[in-house]
Amino acid sequence: MPILLQTCCYAFTLRQGTILVAVIELLVSAIGLFLLLLGSAHAQEIAAMLEADIAENRGVRPYHPHSEDASVDALPPFYYSNNEIRLHKGQYLALVMIMALYIAIAIVTVHLISCMLLLYGSIMHVRQCLMPWMSVVVLKVVVVLSSFFFFVLLGRGTAAILLVTVLFVLLRLCLLLVVFSYYRQLFGDQVSSCSSLVQQDANSIKAGYLQFPPTGKPSDV
Repeated sequence: MPILLQTCCYAFTLRQGTILVAVIELLVSAIGLFLLLLGSAHAQEIAAMLEADIAENRGVRPYHPHSEDASVDALPPFYYSNNEIRLHKGQYLALVMIMALYIAIAIVTVHLISCMLLLYGSIMHVRQCLMPWMSVVVLKVVVVLSSFFFFVLLGRGTAAILLVTVLFVLLRLCLLLVVFSYYRQLFGDQVSSCSSLVQQDANSIKAGYLQFPPTGKPSDV
């Protein structure tokens, strides 16, 4: 299979372009992971505050007009019930947000590890280290496209969502094309190197230059 690209943006080699992609992706992933961790801590604080409000709200007695110890500060029953419902809805939304943040943190962590492998593989010429990043990018593109079609089926696909989806997919495909071309280049170099070694050994055998040392002790040789 031929190499799809020969250069990156007509200014860098495929190796340089892959290193540049790895560095940018690594920085973006690290910043995103830091922001997600901050958001997760903030969401946990909100959930703790809502839980404390729910516990405090349960300690407030509803208003009974015929009660002897009824006070002016007591709340009416409908206010007590509505406040309880609002607090439970807020706590549910906070828990859903925390779970979504945990999932996002796991995804970004996997992407960060794949970026590290991409950087190592591009520097050390190890093509196997490029495969995790390419797999993660393909998976992200599939998830984004599936989410877009899901919003379209729900009737919520707007022009802004379409524009963001198209730009994201095109950018990912361009970066994937650069990395995949470098992967094919490393594969072709490895095949050429193996073929040249095999041809060199075959020529040496035909010429009688390839001789093996006799068996025995080193002192007998």
